[in-house]
Amino acid sequence: MVGVLAIAAAFAAAPAAADRRATKREAAAIERVALKLCTRPDCEFRGARVSTRNARYAWADVVAEGLSGALVKRPTARSRRFRVIGVQGGGIGLCSYWRARAPRGVLRDLRIFGLVDPESGVTRNCGKRG
Repeated sequence: MVGVLAIAAAFAAAPAAADRRATKREAAAIERVALKLCTRPDCEFRGARVSTRNARYAWADVVAEGLSGALVKRPTARSRRFRVIGVQGGGIGLCSYWRARAPRGVLRDLRIFGLVDPESGVTRNCGKRG
């Protein structure tokens, strides 16, 4: 009995993924806007994740030379008219850049990492406090 309670407590304490895979229509709309960032023919769209904290925000996995992803936003949770509001280039960006573009809960959901202290090179999830 004690072993069952310990296992149940372990699963209850584990953090759940808070984003979801984009639907086919959402993914097509995100792909369309994200690929406009690319000027090279080797650009590849590898999928999209939508925040469950705020469905207006999503992350597009777009890979090319000097590009690794884009934060996109739509006017309403049901709209399929996305626009790019942030771009992850070849290196890791500052958390202040991402926090100016999306709420902390969204950044945490989408697991967007950034530099906290550029001098020391410390990185972490930009949605976490502290």
